[in-house]
Order: sequence, then C-alpha cells, then structure tokens
Amino acid sequence: MQLEEMRILCAKHWNPIGIPMESTATSREPGFRPLPADEYDNYLLQIMSLVVDGADPRQISDYLGKVENEYLGLSSPAGSKDDFLNAVFALAKRSPAR
Repeated sequence: MQLEEMRILCAKHWNPIGIPMESTATSREPGFRPLPADEYDNYLLQIMSLVVDGADPRQISDYLGKVENEYLGLSSPAGSKDDFLNAVFALAKRSPAR
C-alpha cells in the first residue's frame, strides 16, 4: 500500500474538504488531478498505520469521524467513508506486506 494509491482512493471516495476530483478513477484518465500532496497525507499515513497494525474497519471509521469533526469541521457525504474503507481494505489485500 503506497501513499499515492491512498491519495487516489481518498480523492475518489472520502473527500470532506470537497476538492473536485472524485469522478476520476485513476491517474491514467484524462483530466486527473491528484489531491495536493499534503492535503490529507497525515490522515492517510495514520490510516495506513492502523491497517498494518490490524485495525478493523470500525476503528478506522471512528478515526475518520474524529478527523472530520475535530480537525476539519466538516463531514463527508453519506456512504463515502464506507466506500473509502472498502477500497482501502481491498487495496491492503492486494498489496504485499511490508
């Protein structure tokens, strides 16, 4: 699991700030604009660490909720956290252990 892959999943699924790029699935598509390198990186690195440490989806969902409420003061659209978590765990299954 790489940070760039997480940025793509974040842009597509969990983007509470609302940077307009969630409609583009991959960096190979015309018009793709990745998230700014530092926009969510601290949160994504924490999520990656939680996944590696064996956290379950509920624990990560709680963390995302905390980020939204306490740090961003925003909330993501309904279902976006679940979509993001599903994509993150699917990526983790495909990625070699580090």
